[in-house]
Amino acid sequence: MIHPYKIVFDAYHLYHLPQFDPIIDLLKSDDRFEVYLTTSAATDPSEQNLAMRVIQQRCDRFILADNETLRAQKVRALNPDVFICGWSRYPIKQFVADRTLVGMVYHGIGVKPSYWRDNSARLDVRFVEGPFRIEQLRNKGIQTDLELTGLAKLDPLFNGSLDTPKSALEKFGLDPAKKTVLYAPTFYPSSFEVFGLKLPEMLQDYNLIIKLHQWSYYLKRFSGVNLRKHVTLIRRIKRKFPEVVVIEPEHYNIVDLYNVADVLVTEASSTIYEFMATRKHVVICDFYKKKLGHRFLPNRIFRRRLDQDMFSNMTDFCYHLSKPKNLPALLDKCFDEPDPFIKIREKYIADMLYLLDGKVSQRICDAILRRLLKTS
Repeated sequence: MIHPYKIVFDAYHLYHLPQFDPIIDLLKSDDRFEVYLTTSAATDPSEQNLAMRVIQQRCDRFILADNETLRAQKVRALNPDVFICGWSRYPIKQFVADRTLVGMVYHGIGVKPSYWRDNSARLDVRFVEGPFRIEQLRNKGIQTDLELTGLAKLDPLFNGSLDTPKSALEKFGLDPAKKTVLYAPTFYPSSFEVFGLKLPEMLQDYNLIIKLHQWSYYLKRFSGVNLRKHVTLIRRIKRKFPEVVVIEPEHYNIVDLYNVADVLVTEASSTIYEFMATRKHVVICDFYKKKLGHRFLPNRIFRRRLDQDMFSNMTDFCYHLSKPKNLPALLDKCFDEPDPFIKIREKYIADMLYLLDGKVSQRICDAILRRLLKTS
């Protein structure tokens, strides 16, 4: 095969792009590859417009269309050597020929059953972040070729490409002398409405950064839940508490915020296991705003949204918060008492994240090249 290889990254949703960013940065400087970016034409128009702007800034080569049929035709006409997706819940076969190597760098590593349910038969290889996930996927019957690499999204935390925490905090207008709390609720089930305006009121002695999930902005409803209330609430916080840093959707990648935060507050979210890499404390909120069906039949939330075993057994390296009012006292514990989770956290890092060396993207690139050379 004559170089360069054409590789397409499909950031179907904008929140898929952070998993690709370090790989894209690596391959853009590699003359063996031509890198292309594309995004879905079937998402909410406001998300689609933002995603289109972002990918045009990230990459000189991009594929955009007014509908998914035309987008698939354009990608197929390019005849890429490699197609990388962040999930596989769409007809990938329409986008690529049989010869194209299709890989998935999954968009999250949290406690949701979609991790193994989302596995198209068209995938040739799945790049997996840790040994635990290899075992879990195999136990769930996944036959796809699995490549153990680590989590590429976290490479910037370990390869020296981020600003220092002090410099980043100053850019946000925050005081580097204060401890920084990153609150990153998921879209559902979420603690955000339960906290409400009490959160910034309780944390006036801290720097507070709030980053909502992309779907809080772009998915108006989820399974009967009105997510527009999240947007209304975050705007109220922004008006009433101008000292709070509210991260807008344009800031689509959370990794630089991990670098500046001293503690993460969240719920059942991939951020639990991503932030674990910093070896700083995670506080998990055990209270949510739930829809009526999940209030009366709570096990439904685990069947549809969460992996009950994983959420029960693999969050014991975190502090758990039972009531919003207890957060200040729990933060005192985080900052003033010896860390009781060091050993168990290290075990989960090895199991879930494999190697934190800033070279995951290189391992993915090497694995892609090995497969391409085999077929050339």
